[in-house]
Amino acid sequence: MKKIFVIISLVVLVVLVVKGQSSRTSKRSDVESSKTRVAQKGNTWLLENDHLKVNVDAKSGALTVYDKGGRREWKQAPLSERHVRNISAIDGPVRGLQFETEFGTKPYVLTLKLTLSNTSSDLFIEADMKDRNTVIEEIPFLDPFQLNSESGALAIADFSNGHLYPLNLKPFPQKRFGTSLLDMPWVGVCDMEKGFGYGIILETSDDAYFDMVPLKTGDHEVVAPRVGWGPSLKRFGYSRRMIYNFISQGGYVALAKRYRTYAQKHGLIVPFSEKIKKNPNLNRLFGAVDVWDGESLAFAKAAKAAGVKKMIINGSAPPEEMKAINELGYLTSAYDAYQDVFPLEANGIIDSGHDLVPENVVLKSDSTRMLAWRSWDGKQSMKRCPAFWRHAAELTIPKVLKTRPYLGRFIDVTTAEDLYECYDEKHLLTRTEKRQAGVDLLGYVQSLGLVTGGEHGRWWSVPVIDYIEGMMSGGTDYYAWSAPYLQHPKKKDYPKWEQYEKWGIGHQYRAPLWELVFHDCVVSTWYWGDSNDFLLSAAPELTAKKDAFNILYGTMPILWANKKTGGPGPNEQGSWEIARETFLRTYRNVCNLHEAIAEKEMLSHEFLTADRDVQRTLFSDGTQVIVNFGKKPYNTTVGGKKYLLPENGFVAKGPRIEQSLSLVNNQPVTRIQTADFQFTDAK
Repeated sequence: MKKIFVIISLVVLVVLVVKGQSSRTSKRSDVESSKTRVAQKGNTWLLENDHLKVNVDAKSGALTVYDKGGRREWKQAPLSERHVRNISAIDGPVRGLQFETEFGTKPYVLTLKLTLSNTSSDLFIEADMKDRNTVIEEIPFLDPFQLNSESGALAIADFSNGHLYPLNLKPFPQKRFGTSLLDMPWVGVCDMEKGFGYGIILETSDDAYFDMVPLKTGDHEVVAPRVGWGPSLKRFGYSRRMIYNFISQGGYVALAKRYRTYAQKHGLIVPFSEKIKKNPNLNRLFGAVDVWDGESLAFAKAAKAAGVKKMIINGSAPPEEMKAINELGYLTSAYDAYQDVFPLEANGIIDSGHDLVPENVVLKSDSTRMLAWRSWDGKQSMKRCPAFWRHAAELTIPKVLKTRPYLGRFIDVTTAEDLYECYDEKHLLTRTEKRQAGVDLLGYVQSLGLVTGGEHGRWWSVPVIDYIEGMMSGGTDYYAWSAPYLQHPKKKDYPKWEQYEKWGIGHQYRAPLWELVFHDCVVSTWYWGDSNDFLLSAAPELTAKKDAFNILYGTMPILWANKKTGGPGPNEQGSWEIARETFLRTYRNVCNLHEAIAEKEMLSHEFLTADRDVQRTLFSDGTQVIVNFGKKPYNTTVGGKKYLLPENGFVAKGPRIEQSLSLVNNQPVTRIQTADFQFTDAK
């Protein structure tokens, strides 16, 4: 395999980011009728501009796209027959094509509109139905475009920072990806050696999915993503929109940057440079370690004495202790959640965990009320309708803040669970409205001046959230143990352990897609049941690997400081108690770098070796990071200095930091140098 691209030249990156456009309406400011040509030749209609030439077969509706920049033709796999009628040119400010055709087994007749961008190789497609109140089932949409390559991969943020799934995997890990559970509403298909490919951005992703359709192309079998549309409250509901963007180079990095451009146009890119103007306490987040079960002044003082400058300390301590912890420079925070509720207690108070049951519980389409979390001791909660989330928070959080000086708050579940509907006529809710309820809840928490955290993370939450727990982990499907219940594995004897090693923590198939888009907007860390120190019994070697991932991605670590075991929490003590040097090593190696680059955009990621063991990232201030995940030492030169990197070794150099873990005389040596911190363990 050739060294895999990615865009290291800042100039090239800027060009890629500036190019492209998108809009959630059919009126697109970058389209000029004089630059888009519409013509008919026999049974073929042509839509063309400086970037793309799109042919539409007037009989079958099949699309062929020629990318002029890459001189590459893309053809759809003919999976289904359909008939086209009423095809015509669209005149006016936006020129394009429109026609009617049918989809699905019903079939459903949709009107399609195709338009082009004049600033990038983008094809905009809108599908609508004459009667939007039509009751529908799932509608498989356009046949997928084929990538005829043995090195093709699917780039997707599937409940993770990002995966690169080889398209020829048998079996493919997932047959379907529900887009409301994707962390970003786009997927990419790219050649991992040459860098060409295409992306699909779903502008209307709340009621949609990607089916991974098996295809035979050339001499090999692969899969390709096909978009499907789902019902909204059982009906078609609204027009559905998507964008194909075609690239000739840059691979998954270029596709991620294309989505960042789209996100920026829609107000989703709110960098820390803007957020910090509203909440200066965000400074406490940059370079912090996220710590659970260490909510005492004694722990805070001990950590400070050990050199830990910044921490998120989650939990509840006496008010006077919390004030003292804040004065040490730490960020006091607390767990909170508004989805899982029990019936009101005798006092009749609505709070984060209690509400009117069943009145304020989600009503499903089958007329039953939705169940929620079942606790470790068997207590079954119900799912509060999102229409009541913010109201419950307004009744809860201000009361807490009157007595305890929290600086932050961790809101569980909201940015991790799927979108769903509520059929109760008193609080009817679409998936889109459910998503907005999450934005409203988090926005309210932020409005209180609290540094706001959440579980996992979604694209729509970025403007109203500051840090997320879970994005660094590989996804809930790949945990080998009961991570949500915080039950530590003692050995690697779980049936899914191999799957976890490959997809959950495996470096060959991971890519920082989320960080390439949102690194300068949100701080990421691991899931608390997959923390840096969670596998000290079963796989202690993975702590160093997770640290290395944090360093490569420029993210925050998460650790445990608990003394107690069992019950509803971890069933073994945290690393502060049983492996303090490990706790301090993780903090030292990861957090100094994070403090230096937390507010910076990640510009690129690349694999430096064919086996993908060695990887490099580049940030907008010029900081570059190289990590070796392989067992074989790797020689590299950075800033004129030579380094021999051992397994999980690293070198990072930028204007604010220089640090490394390298072999010196066959011994691992760590060196860290910043303006106010120096460390070496050289003997």
